[in-house]
Amino acid sequence: MNQDFDHCLIDIADDTVIYAPVTAVITAVGDSSTWRRWWPDLTLKVYGDRGNKGLRWTVSGSLVGSSEIWLEPLASHTSGPAGTIVHYYLRATPTRAGSEIVPRAATNSVREQREVHKLRERHVLAWKRTIWGLKDSLENSR
Repeated sequence: MNQDFDHCLIDIADDTVIYAPVTAVITAVGDSSTWRRWWPDLTLKVYGDRGNKGLRWTVSGSLVGSSEIWLEPLASHTSGPAGTIVHYYLRATPTRAGSEIVPRAATNSVREQREVHKLRERHVLAWKRTIWGLKDSLENSR
């Protein structure tokens, strides 16, 4: 994949706190069967398994690039539960029509800027629904 990561059209970074241990979060994040549900238009291949610190993927499908979930333990300074900060990154470019690996050439037209904005917004909202669903599931099971 010859992706120029300095010129990704989609660049998302998000941080969410889940009040559950890192081991519970990585169990959910590390389950490859959930990836298709979380990112139905993307194919992820692990290129960096960091154990309890998270995963790094190459991304193909409707976007081509990379993604990462980095898990940071959050110690409790009270009697409350310890937690995990889930750092999410997606750096990618839409793919050319008919390809799952060739990035679409950027034209920087007003139309393309609108399309990329909508695509980015769609991925941000989908991620927020995903992570909040995971948060609800893990925090309510305690």
